[in-house]
Amino acid sequence: MAAPAWVDHAFALVHGEDGDGRRKAVEDWKARHVDPEWADFTLTICAEGCPWAEVVAAIQEAAPLGAEARTVVVPAADNLFARAKDLPGAVKTLLEKPPQGVNLLLVAWTTLPAAPGKAIGAKPWTDWAKAGRILKVGALEAAEIPGFIEAEARRLGLSLQGAATTLLAQRQGGKPGLLKRALEVLDLLAEDRRVTEAMVDQVTFRLAEQKAFAWSGAWQKGDAAGALRALRMALEDGDEPLMLLGQARREVDRLLRYAEAQAAGLKGPELTSALGLSPKQAFLMDGYRGAFDKLKPKGVKALLGRLNQCERDLKGLAISRSEAPLLDLTLALCRAWGR
Repeated sequence: MAAPAWVDHAFALVHGEDGDGRRKAVEDWKARHVDPEWADFTLTICAEGCPWAEVVAAIQEAAPLGAEARTVVVPAADNLFARAKDLPGAVKTLLEKPPQGVNLLLVAWTTLPAAPGKAIGAKPWTDWAKAGRILKVGALEAAEIPGFIEAEARRLGLSLQGAATTLLAQRQGGKPGLLKRALEVLDLLAEDRRVTEAMVDQVTFRLAEQKAFAWSGAWQKGDAAGALRALRMALEDGDEPLMLLGQARREVDRLLRYAEAQAAGLKGPELTSALGLSPKQAFLMDGYRGAFDKLKPKGVKALLGRLNQCERDLKGLAISRSEAPLLDLTLALCRAWGR
């Protein structure tokens, strides 16, 4: 008998930075295990970043009368794979011998390391890997990137000229979702179907920074929904979280300089210059003034502390390695700048 495909496993894990591949894998798995007519009663979507206790509680809920099985999906479950030795005994037993009548899908946004002792490098995950329960949709290997770009270009009917393929690979890296989006933009730009190096440069230059700007622009307006949406898009495209953090640090640093300039009694052009802004950027002062009046010096220092803690988390110097610190910081920034 042939081994079951990944999508056929009732207990499964998908991980990796390819947002498009991850979404498709989740939808395919749900289509296989969730009866649309019973979805409202049998499908549970856990909170992002929830602990194992919540996952186990969801699994242990009784299925409604008449339903064959219950299904539990755990999105953004990276925090559950911090260290293999931290896996609770009860959870390990559950994962080694999955109960009947329940389906479980764990979804991690990053590629989980499989080295001995790491996230999925120890039991029961090694057994899951052997059984085909784990699907990786991570970044492409360096040697795979040119072939992927050229295949997508052919699918779109594009002809890549000169070193366009090499430049695109250098700019976008091995993230399939990011490469696809860049090629889709080039598809709109290339009227004669020929993609030149100049066009690739135009499309990809500072693309990630623009998404970071969309994120910071949203929380500076107090738009929590827009900021979280921009953050999710950037992270799913594989953008570096520390680059996003750099945008936030620049704005908080200016807020600190505003507090120092206010204490020194600076006004007008001197105040604008103290923040590193040109006279043409004086219109930005209203945002810093509003945030400072709301937070006061004590609140500004507290916000800087949140920023520093988020950086420690992202660099792996604290317990958490998930995107939760950035989500928390985003909401704090929205509250600080929101009117």
